[in-house]
Amino acid sequence: MRTILLVEDEQLLREIVTEYFVREGFEVLEAENGIIALELFKSHKVDLILLDIMIPGIDGWGVCQKLRETSDVPIIMITARSEEDDKLLGYELGADEYVTKPFSPKVLVAQAKALLKRTEGSVGTEDGHIRAGAIEVAPASREVWVGGDLLVLSPK
Repeated sequence: MRTILLVEDEQLLREIVTEYFVREGFEVLEAENGIIALELFKSHKVDLILLDIMIPGIDGWGVCQKLRETSDVPIIMITARSEEDDKLLGYELGADEYVTKPFSPKVLVAQAKALLKRTEGSVGTEDGHIRAGAIEVAPASREVWVGGDLLVLSPK
């Protein structure tokens, strides 16, 4: 099962988006601010991040920048900010997609599936991970598990 980290401060929007992804077989972790998002990312295996820009604590720009220091996990920025400069900054910081509000949750799910398919490629298992005995490697997010436990590795 693929895991999505949804970072959105609007509770109603979080609930709606979560419902659509759960219906499609995803597990959804929810964070209402950047600090919780980074904590959840460190403690869970995440396959994709849906990241609002205007969130409390550490904003979406900061979260994206922090994540890119150690991970290539796919990131879809979700925001009401539709200016060209905002989009360019999102891409410069490492976002893979940029979705402006309002948006269709059905289309967002389709975008997420397409992005996961592109980033996971066709090597390995259905979820894009490579498994050998008790070892599991997620090339897209550069994470390794042994016996289900996430290893803490240096960026290199």
